[in-house]
Amino acid sequence: MISHRTYLERNATWRGDETALEVIESNESYSYGEFDAEVNRVANALADRGIRKSDRVAMVLFNTTEFPITLYACYKIGAVPVPINFMLARDNFAYIFDDVVPKAVVYDETVAEDVEASLERADVPARRIGVGSCPAADEGFESLAAEGDAAAPPEVPVRADDPAYILYTSGTTGAPKGVTFTTETASNRAQEGSRCLGLSKNSVALQVSPWFHAGGVDLTVHPTIEAGGTIIVTENWEPEPVADLVEAKGITHIVGVPTVAQRMAELDDIDDRDLSSLECLLCMGSPLSKRLAETLLEVITSNVFNGYGTTETLLDSVLRPEDLPEKAGAAGQPTHDTEMRLIEYRQGGTADPDATVPHGEEGEIIVSGASVMDYYFGSETKTKDSIRDGWYYTSDLGVVDEDGFLTVTGRADDMILSGGELVSPIEVEEILEEHQSVEGAVVVGEDDEEWGQLVTAYVVGDTSADELDTYCADHDSLADYKRPRQYHFVDSLERTATGKKQRYQYRD
Repeated sequence: MISHRTYLERNATWRGDETALEVIESNESYSYGEFDAEVNRVANALADRGIRKSDRVAMVLFNTTEFPITLYACYKIGAVPVPINFMLARDNFAYIFDDVVPKAVVYDETVAEDVEASLERADVPARRIGVGSCPAADEGFESLAAEGDAAAPPEVPVRADDPAYILYTSGTTGAPKGVTFTTETASNRAQEGSRCLGLSKNSVALQVSPWFHAGGVDLTVHPTIEAGGTIIVTENWEPEPVADLVEAKGITHIVGVPTVAQRMAELDDIDDRDLSSLECLLCMGSPLSKRLAETLLEVITSNVFNGYGTTETLLDSVLRPEDLPEKAGAAGQPTHDTEMRLIEYRQGGTADPDATVPHGEEGEIIVSGASVMDYYFGSETKTKDSIRDGWYYTSDLGVVDEDGFLTVTGRADDMILSGGELVSPIEVEEILEEHQSVEGAVVVGEDDEEWGQLVTAYVVGDTSADELDTYCADHDSLADYKRPRQYHFVDSLERTATGKKQRYQYRD
């Protein structure tokens, strides 16, 4: 078993002069030796402030250098990094802080007010470390790093079953769950990401979506460091700058949602650009339409991949270039590290993992493999509900065709996947129904080529779309990406005989 600390230090020793990070906005770069030294400074400074093995360190950061530096600084001292979605509403931040009880929080100035207010609400006395101008922070990240020793901190004994990092995701009711990975599983995920993407010491990787996702930390940061490649650090994912970077930096790997690739393909000068360095354009978060797949293959690269996975399981299946565009819309075939089955779905029940359905019939997708999460932080019940007999029950529904290709047909728990982000319809409905003019609401995801699904609300009430849009935008408990983008007004809601909402009646 190799830990993330070992991956970094191995590269610092053997490839110390090679580039680890290239920071676009500041025109800086860090060799593996320099990156390791910077990580050591932050690790030693955190240790000097009492951060110890198994202490949680929350990270509310953008795709900036502070993210990988903090991440690996935690690994150096055995602390547990907890990357958090910076787009969350205050209620969600407070829930997570109360749940994970971080010993320290490293956060960006852009979200400072929300983070600080949420820490107060959760009554968590974490040390506050601000990136940029954060007047209420205990100290700034820059001064913290300046006080640390660049020498490697003392080795911390780490066991295979020690927690390595935690990623929070939304549950079926909208309550975030802390998906926890042990040292062994963390190493497996880095290796799987590296193998599946074909990363090497010559790779130059760019993530065009947030690193706090499993698709970011586990398909870009961890596997690229494991392979000894270079990570491009930028917050600008607009199509023209991304295309410029591919040409200027020789980017070999891009991971992100299909939206960015689509916008890049629509650039007026895309046919005149040299994008030949691209070895892998991996689109995650939603399936590729046949039209988009054909466009990407024609104008960007022949090396287009489409992946399906979850935070808990990483990359479960992949649609490869040789499968496109014929199989566009499918989620591909299982990766070589993953065993997948489709079984009979039993709502609220415990379906037998051996109760598989035949090809062509819909079933629940269950997954087993070395990259599957170990447990949900602080919740044995949720863990037992999701992992049974060594299988993770995804709550996703799918169909496998005669060629063995999976198509994901929906979510058993009604969750909406919009722009790569999960949205709980229940959470949005409850907020809409707080409005004095709304009698009832049903929220569903409607298919959209750009975003995968659009959050769409069907509303009973004497109000307007503009009024509800303003209400949701101003609501402290609703993150911007969860706001409905479409409203339909109806006379009544479809319900069962017992009064339960029938969301399926509103889907396309």
